[in-house]
Amino acid sequence: MASSGIPATESTIGARANPSDASDAVAAALSPGRPVNPKLVLLLVCVAQFVLLVDDTIVNVALPTIGDDLHFTESSLSWVTNAYFLTFGGFLLIGGGLADLLGRRRLFGISLMLFVLASAVCGIAPTDGVLIGARAAQGIAGALLSPAALSILLATFREPAERARALGTWAALTGLGAATGLLLGGALVEWTHWRWIFLINLPIGAVALLALPRVIGPDDREAVRRVPDFAGAAIGTAAVLTLVYTVVETDTHPWDSTRTLLGLAVAALLALGFTLRQRTAAEPLLPRALLRMRHLVLADVLVLVAAGGLFAMFFFLTLYMQRVQGWSPMRTGSSFLPFSVGMGLGAAISTKLIAKRGPLLPVSVGPAIAAGGMWLMSRLDEHSSYTWHLLPALVVTGLGLGVAFVAIIHTATGGAGEGEGGVASAMVTTCQQIGAAIGIAVLVTIATNHTKDRIAAGVLKERAAVEGFSRAFEIQAGLMGVAALLGIVVGVATRRHHAGRK
Repeated sequence: MASSGIPATESTIGARANPSDASDAVAAALSPGRPVNPKLVLLLVCVAQFVLLVDDTIVNVALPTIGDDLHFTESSLSWVTNAYFLTFGGFLLIGGGLADLLGRRRLFGISLMLFVLASAVCGIAPTDGVLIGARAAQGIAGALLSPAALSILLATFREPAERARALGTWAALTGLGAATGLLLGGALVEWTHWRWIFLINLPIGAVALLALPRVIGPDDREAVRRVPDFAGAAIGTAAVLTLVYTVVETDTHPWDSTRTLLGLAVAALLALGFTLRQRTAAEPLLPRALLRMRHLVLADVLVLVAAGGLFAMFFFLTLYMQRVQGWSPMRTGSSFLPFSVGMGLGAAISTKLIAKRGPLLPVSVGPAIAAGGMWLMSRLDEHSSYTWHLLPALVVTGLGLGVAFVAIIHTATGGAGEGEGGVASAMVTTCQQIGAAIGIAVLVTIATNHTKDRIAAGVLKERAAVEGFSRAFEIQAGLMGVAALLGIVVGVATRRHHAGRK
């Protein structure tokens, strides 16, 4: 990606700094007249996104140790992960609006600094309450950082082939970051201390903050910026927070309990209020131009479905490896490396297919391949070997998801205008985080109930646990099958959209 092929006036994100803006003035002094290097921009924003994705899973293998050190109860320990998912998914709509209002680079720097500070508090947390609160702060910072990073990428890479390659790298991080989080978490827990799963963000964040003014040009202060509908943002955020909180609490409050049903009803009412607000607001949070793009909205739905299968897969495989196979945290984490390799290969294949034929083929075939890999996982038992059973399933699933996610993200963000990149980015990431949280919560309930039923029927506990995992993998394979069908619809809608613009 040596040359972006973008005219000089478009290869930078803003050409001049406003003297009254201190942060932009500093940036201009550090890099006067220096054009943006697309390779460095891609590297910087991908590093930021990678750290966020790693934090989705890095704590999983450390939870038992964290629980012992900080005296968590069994029910409260899950909030070490849930607090991050909850606030990350809940505040993304606000993050997208702020990226377009305040400027991409400015929000990128502010939110990255907040994420580093929250990580430091996590690393030195003396009590369970402090750790949960800091994890929630990490999620809020991530909700601001992720759409800012992706909108910077979209503004830097505007030529279709260049954007496809950049988004291919971005999409590959979804699986790579999740798998790396498990590997890194296992290594840090075994070789150092669990606190380093958070403290490791400090040097990475510090380097990124120092590089920011040298790599990314100042925001264009002369650009016309729309003021997002903050009242609508508050309603939408409340709807997402209520929904995700209600779902993740189903481990202690069943789906048919009064509390769960009431929570779902409140979330539905808030969602309705958000919809009505968007129809009447002078500057809606979700621009009507974006919502009229059928292929973009369908791609977001596809992300929601696919994320529910992907992150639940990591959750159940981690339990299978540690509780059934008896593997150490380090061995568990390293076992996911073939998945990352498969996803990287799939992303490379998808990038080439999009450049030559468009997204229709990868956006439909990718989820179908992933469905096959998850069906292989559903065939695992307590005696399955890694080489002959788990390894093929991981490679096939990673390959399919790599092919799929590049095309999905390319479709979900490709139609956004210059001033709408942050919102389009936030919509994609919101669907990803909500899908992950809901997918894990729903499938945990199904797997747990199936395991209990099998134990009551006289099946040994270990065998019953494996059968519960298998049931979850079967449903995940079904979700990916649904995603494949949605992919066909998305691909056709995308072709029609582009044909209509010619």
